[in-house]
Amino acid sequence: MTGLEQIDAYLAGPWLLCALVGLGFAVGVLSGLFGVGGAFLLNPLLIVVLGLNESLVVGSGLSFAIGTGAAGMVRHMRGRNVEFRSMWILGVAAIVGTLGGTELHQWLRRLAGPEHFKVLILALYLAMLLAVAWLVYRDAPNSPGGRSLLQRLPLPPRISLPAAGRPGVSLPGLIGVGVIVGLAVGMLGIGGGVLFMPLLLMVVGLSAHQAVGTSLGVVLFGSISGTIHHSLHGNVSLWIAMSLLVGSSAGVQLGAYFCERLHARRLRRWFACVVAVAAVIVAVKLAASLLQ
Repeated sequence: MTGLEQIDAYLAGPWLLCALVGLGFAVGVLSGLFGVGGAFLLNPLLIVVLGLNESLVVGSGLSFAIGTGAAGMVRHMRGRNVEFRSMWILGVAAIVGTLGGTELHQWLRRLAGPEHFKVLILALYLAMLLAVAWLVYRDAPNSPGGRSLLQRLPLPPRISLPAAGRPGVSLPGLIGVGVIVGLAVGMLGIGGGVLFMPLLLMVVGLSAHQAVGTSLGVVLFGSISGTIHHSLHGNVSLWIAMSLLVGSSAGVQLGAYFCERLHARRLRRWFACVVAVAAVIVAVKLAASLLQ
Protein backbone atom coordinates (compact mmCIF):
# COMPACT_ATOMS: atom_id res chain seq x y z
CA MET A 1 0.00 0.00 0.00
CA THR A 2 1.29 3.45 -0.91
CA GLY A 3 2.27 5.56 2.11
CA LEU A 4 1.26 9.19 2.39
CA GLU A 5 4.86 10.33 1.95
CA GLN A 6 5.10 8.40 -1.33
CA ILE A 7 2.08 10.03 -2.98
CA ASP A 8 2.98 12.40 -5.79
CA ALA A 9 1.33 15.75 -4.95
CA TYR A 10 2.03 19.47 -4.59
CA LEU A 11 2.19 19.07 -0.79
CA ALA A 12 3.89 16.39 1.29
CA GLY A 13 3.84 14.89 4.78
CA PRO A 14 1.89 16.77 7.49
CA TRP A 15 0.88 19.55 5.06
CA LEU A 16 -0.77 17.07 2.73
CA LEU A 17 -2.47 15.39 5.69
CA CYS A 18 -3.89 18.71 6.95
CA ALA A 19 -5.13 19.63 3.46
CA LEU A 20 -6.88 16.27 3.08
CA VAL A 21 -8.58 16.55 6.48
CA GLY A 22 -9.75 20.10 5.71
CA LEU A 23 -11.17 19.10 2.34
CA GLY A 24 -12.83 16.11 3.99
CA PHE A 25 -14.63 18.36 6.47
CA ALA A 26 -15.87 20.69 3.72
CA VAL A 27 -17.26 17.94 1.51
CA GLY A 28 -18.68 16.14 4.54
CA VAL A 29 -20.89 19.17 5.19
CA LEU A 30 -22.03 19.03 1.56
CA SER A 31 -22.73 15.31 1.83
CA GLY A 32 -25.09 15.70 4.76
CA LEU A 33 -26.70 18.84 3.39
CA PHE A 34 -27.32 17.80 -0.22
CA GLY A 35 -27.28 14.00 -0.13
CA VAL A 36 -24.10 13.62 -2.17
CA GLY A 37 -20.95 11.64 -1.49
CA GLY A 38 -18.94 14.84 -1.98
CA ALA A 39 -16.62 13.37 -4.60
CA PHE A 40 -18.17 15.52 -7.35
CA LEU A 41 -16.41 18.52 -5.75
CA LEU A 42 -13.65 16.67 -3.95
CA ASN A 43 -12.16 14.92 -6.99
CA PRO A 44 -11.57 18.08 -9.08
CA LEU A 45 -10.05 19.79 -6.00
CA LEU A 46 -7.70 16.87 -5.37
CA ILE A 47 -6.54 17.05 -8.99
CA VAL A 48 -6.42 20.84 -9.38
CA VAL A 49 -5.40 22.04 -5.91
CA LEU A 50 -3.27 19.14 -4.65
CA GLY A 51 -2.00 17.76 -7.97
CA LEU A 52 -2.90 14.12 -7.36
CA ASN A 53 -3.03 11.51 -10.12
CA GLU A 54 -6.46 11.26 -11.80
CA SER A 55 -6.90 7.49 -11.46
CA LEU A 56 -5.74 7.55 -7.82
CA VAL A 57 -8.28 10.30 -7.15
CA VAL A 58 -11.09 8.31 -8.81
CA GLY A 59 -10.47 5.17 -6.76
CA SER A 60 -9.74 6.92 -3.46
CA GLY A 61 -12.72 9.26 -3.94
CA LEU A 62 -15.05 6.28 -4.17
CA SER A 63 -13.51 4.79 -1.03
CA PHE A 64 -14.10 8.10 0.75
CA ALA A 65 -17.71 8.22 -0.49
CA ILE A 66 -18.44 4.96 1.34
CA GLY A 67 -17.83 6.63 4.69
CA THR A 68 -19.68 9.87 3.96
CA GLY A 69 -22.60 8.03 2.40
CA ALA A 70 -22.99 5.67 5.37
CA ALA A 71 -22.78 8.45 7.96
CA GLY A 72 -25.23 10.68 6.14
CA MET A 73 -27.72 7.90 5.45
CA VAL A 74 -27.97 6.95 9.14
CA ARG A 75 -28.96 10.53 9.96
CA HIS A 76 -31.52 10.71 7.14
CA MET A 77 -33.04 7.34 8.04
CA ARG A 78 -33.86 8.76 11.46
CA GLY A 79 -35.63 11.61 9.71
CA ARG A 80 -37.52 9.15 7.44
CA ASN A 81 -36.07 10.72 4.31
CA VAL A 82 -35.31 7.42 2.53
CA GLU A 83 -37.54 5.76 -0.11
CA PHE A 84 -36.27 2.22 0.38
CA ARG A 85 -37.83 0.45 -2.61
CA SER A 86 -36.30 2.82 -5.16
CA MET A 87 -33.03 2.81 -3.23
CA TRP A 88 -32.62 -0.97 -3.52
CA ILE A 89 -33.54 -1.10 -7.22
CA LEU A 90 -31.33 1.85 -8.18
CA GLY A 91 -28.51 0.54 -5.99
CA VAL A 92 -28.34 -2.89 -7.62
CA ALA A 93 -28.54 -1.31 -11.09
CA ALA A 94 -25.79 1.13 -10.13
CA ILE A 95 -23.47 -1.76 -9.24
CA VAL A 96 -23.75 -3.12 -12.80
CA GLY A 97 -23.12 0.32 -14.28
CA THR A 98 -20.18 1.00 -11.96
CA LEU A 99 -18.35 -2.16 -13.02
CA GLY A 100 -18.73 -1.15 -16.67
CA GLY A 101 -17.61 2.40 -15.94
CA THR A 102 -14.48 1.19 -14.14
CA GLU A 103 -13.45 -0.92 -17.12
CA LEU A 104 -14.14 2.03 -19.44
CA HIS A 105 -11.87 4.21 -17.27
CA GLN A 106 -8.99 1.75 -17.54
CA TRP A 107 -9.43 1.32 -21.29
CA LEU A 108 -9.49 5.06 -22.00
CA ARG A 109 -6.44 5.65 -19.79
CA ARG A 110 -4.43 3.13 -21.81
CA LEU A 111 -5.75 4.45 -25.12
CA ALA A 112 -5.32 8.20 -24.53
CA GLY A 113 -2.09 8.40 -22.52
CA PRO A 114 -1.50 10.48 -19.35
CA GLU A 115 -1.88 14.06 -20.68
CA HIS A 116 -4.81 13.46 -23.00
CA PHE A 117 -6.54 11.36 -20.35
CA LYS A 118 -6.33 14.23 -17.83
CA VAL A 119 -7.95 16.60 -20.34
CA LEU A 120 -10.66 14.02 -21.06
CA ILE A 121 -11.45 13.48 -17.37
CA LEU A 122 -11.65 17.21 -16.66
CA ALA A 123 -13.90 17.75 -19.70
CA LEU A 124 -16.25 15.01 -18.49
CA TYR A 125 -16.34 16.53 -14.99
CA LEU A 126 -17.17 19.93 -16.46
CA ALA A 127 -19.97 18.63 -18.71
CA MET A 128 -21.51 16.67 -15.85
CA LEU A 129 -21.38 19.57 -13.39
CA LEU A 130 -22.87 22.10 -15.80
CA ALA A 131 -25.74 19.74 -16.68
CA VAL A 132 -26.49 19.00 -13.02
CA ALA A 133 -26.36 22.69 -12.01
CA TRP A 134 -28.84 23.60 -14.74
CA LEU A 135 -31.23 20.75 -13.98
CA VAL A 136 -31.34 21.46 -10.27
CA TYR A 137 -31.48 25.27 -10.47
CA ARG A 138 -34.43 25.36 -12.85
CA ASP A 139 -37.85 24.59 -11.42
CA ALA A 140 -39.12 21.06 -11.98
CA PRO A 141 -41.65 21.11 -14.84
CA ASN A 142 -45.27 20.64 -13.97
CA SER A 143 -46.24 17.25 -15.35
CA PRO A 144 -49.85 16.29 -16.15
CA GLY A 145 -51.63 15.22 -12.97
CA GLY A 146 -48.43 15.66 -11.00
CA ARG A 147 -47.00 12.45 -12.49
CA SER A 148 -43.25 11.99 -12.75
CA LEU A 149 -41.41 11.14 -15.98
CA LEU A 150 -41.05 7.49 -14.98
CA GLN A 151 -44.78 7.29 -14.22
CA ARG A 152 -45.51 8.56 -17.74
CA LEU A 153 -42.87 6.38 -19.44
CA PRO A 154 -44.76 3.76 -21.54
CA LEU A 155 -42.48 0.90 -20.57
CA PRO A 156 -43.90 -1.83 -18.27
CA PRO A 157 -43.76 -3.61 -15.89
CA ARG A 158 -44.62 -1.02 -13.27
CA ILE A 159 -44.10 -0.80 -9.53
CA SER A 160 -45.23 1.55 -6.79
CA LEU A 161 -43.00 3.63 -4.51
CA PRO A 162 -45.21 3.83 -1.41
CA ALA A 163 -43.02 6.13 0.70
CA ALA A 164 -43.08 8.71 -2.11
CA GLY A 165 -46.76 8.21 -3.03
CA ARG A 166 -45.79 7.28 -6.61
CA PRO A 167 -47.76 4.36 -8.13
CA GLY A 168 -47.16 3.03 -11.64
CA VAL A 169 -43.44 3.79 -11.94
CA SER A 170 -41.69 2.11 -14.89
CA LEU A 171 -39.35 -0.56 -13.52
CA PRO A 172 -37.11 -0.73 -16.67
CA GLY A 173 -36.86 3.07 -16.58
CA LEU A 174 -35.80 3.01 -12.92
CA ILE A 175 -33.18 0.33 -13.65
CA GLY A 176 -31.91 2.35 -16.61
CA VAL A 177 -31.39 5.41 -14.41
CA GLY A 178 -29.31 3.33 -12.00
CA VAL A 179 -27.13 1.81 -14.74
CA ILE A 180 -26.44 5.15 -16.44
CA VAL A 181 -25.41 6.86 -13.22
CA GLY A 182 -23.35 3.81 -12.26
CA LEU A 183 -21.33 4.23 -15.46
CA ALA A 184 -20.45 7.77 -14.38
CA VAL A 185 -19.57 6.51 -10.90
CA GLY A 186 -17.06 3.97 -12.20
CA MET A 187 -15.64 6.31 -14.84
CA LEU A 188 -15.27 9.50 -12.77
CA GLY A 189 -15.07 8.19 -9.21
CA ILE A 190 -18.04 10.23 -8.00
CA GLY A 191 -20.25 8.61 -5.39
CA GLY A 192 -23.24 9.23 -7.62
CA GLY A 193 -25.32 11.49 -5.38
CA VAL A 194 -24.62 14.54 -7.53
CA LEU A 195 -26.39 12.79 -10.40
CA PHE A 196 -28.95 10.81 -8.43
CA MET A 197 -30.38 13.76 -6.53
CA PRO A 198 -31.68 15.69 -9.60
CA LEU A 199 -32.81 12.46 -11.24
CA LEU A 200 -34.72 11.38 -8.14
CA LEU A 201 -36.32 14.82 -8.03
CA MET A 202 -37.21 15.31 -11.69
CA VAL A 203 -37.40 11.80 -13.18
CA VAL A 204 -38.52 9.53 -10.34
CA GLY A 205 -40.60 12.19 -8.56
CA LEU A 206 -39.32 12.06 -4.97
CA SER A 207 -39.49 15.12 -2.72
CA ALA A 208 -36.32 17.15 -2.20
CA HIS A 209 -35.66 15.68 1.25
CA GLN A 210 -36.44 12.12 0.12
CA ALA A 211 -34.06 12.59 -2.81
CA VAL A 212 -31.30 13.56 -0.37
CA GLY A 213 -31.70 10.53 1.88
CA THR A 214 -32.36 8.01 -0.90
CA SER A 215 -29.41 9.15 -2.99
CA LEU A 216 -27.07 8.57 -0.05
CA GLY A 217 -28.22 4.95 0.10
CA VAL A 218 -27.60 4.46 -3.61
CA VAL A 219 -24.19 6.13 -3.21
CA LEU A 220 -23.19 3.28 -0.89
CA PHE A 221 -23.95 0.61 -3.50
CA GLY A 222 -21.99 2.29 -6.29
CA SER A 223 -19.11 3.38 -4.07
CA ILE A 224 -18.50 -0.05 -2.55
CA SER A 225 -18.49 -1.86 -5.90
CA GLY A 226 -16.39 0.86 -7.54
CA THR A 227 -13.83 0.89 -4.74
CA ILE A 228 -13.34 -2.86 -4.92
CA HIS A 229 -12.95 -2.81 -8.70
CA HIS A 230 -10.61 0.20 -8.77
CA SER A 231 -8.46 -1.31 -5.99
CA LEU A 232 -7.77 -4.29 -8.23
CA HIS A 233 -6.16 -1.81 -10.65
CA GLY A 234 -4.11 -0.10 -7.91
CA ASN A 235 -6.19 3.10 -7.97
CA VAL A 236 -7.05 3.29 -4.24
CA SER A 237 -4.98 4.87 -1.45
CA LEU A 238 -6.33 4.19 2.02
CA TRP A 239 -4.13 7.00 3.36
CA ILE A 240 -6.01 9.52 1.22
CA ALA A 241 -9.44 8.03 1.92
CA MET A 242 -8.95 7.79 5.69
CA SER A 243 -7.53 11.31 5.97
CA LEU A 244 -10.57 12.66 4.15
CA LEU A 245 -12.94 10.64 6.32
CA VAL A 246 -11.46 12.03 9.54
CA GLY A 247 -12.53 15.52 8.52
CA SER A 248 -15.84 14.50 6.95
CA SER A 249 -17.13 12.56 9.97
CA ALA A 250 -17.97 15.81 11.75
CA GLY A 251 -18.93 17.73 8.62
CA VAL A 252 -21.58 15.27 7.44
CA GLN A 253 -23.51 15.46 10.71
CA LEU A 254 -23.48 19.25 10.58
CA GLY A 255 -24.75 19.21 7.01
CA ALA A 256 -27.58 16.79 7.79
CA TYR A 257 -28.63 18.97 10.74
CA PHE A 258 -29.05 22.01 8.48
CA CYS A 259 -30.75 19.94 5.75
CA GLU A 260 -33.64 19.14 8.09
CA ARG A 261 -34.19 22.87 8.67
CA LEU A 262 -34.00 24.21 5.12
CA HIS A 263 -36.96 24.71 2.80
CA ALA A 264 -36.90 22.34 -0.20
CA ARG A 265 -36.70 25.19 -2.75
CA ARG A 266 -33.76 26.80 -0.94
CA LEU A 267 -32.04 23.40 -0.74
CA ARG A 268 -32.24 23.07 -4.55
CA ARG A 269 -30.84 26.57 -5.12
CA TRP A 270 -27.88 26.15 -2.79
CA PHE A 271 -27.06 22.77 -4.31
CA ALA A 272 -27.00 24.28 -7.80
CA CYS A 273 -24.68 27.07 -6.62
CA VAL A 274 -22.22 24.62 -5.09
CA VAL A 275 -22.15 22.55 -8.28
CA ALA A 276 -21.57 25.73 -10.32
CA VAL A 277 -18.54 26.60 -8.16
CA ALA A 278 -17.09 23.15 -8.82
CA ALA A 279 -17.67 23.66 -12.55
CA VAL A 280 -15.70 26.93 -12.49
CA ILE A 281 -12.78 25.22 -10.75
CA VAL A 282 -12.70 22.45 -13.34
CA ALA A 283 -13.09 24.89 -16.26
CA VAL A 284 -10.05 26.92 -15.14
CA LYS A 285 -7.86 23.83 -14.88
CA LEU A 286 -9.14 22.47 -18.20
CA ALA A 287 -8.37 25.74 -19.97
CA ALA A 288 -4.86 25.77 -18.47
CA SER A 289 -4.27 22.17 -19.64
CA LEU A 290 -5.42 22.94 -23.18
CA LEU A 291 -3.21 26.05 -23.41
CA GLN A 292 -0.03 24.22 -22.36
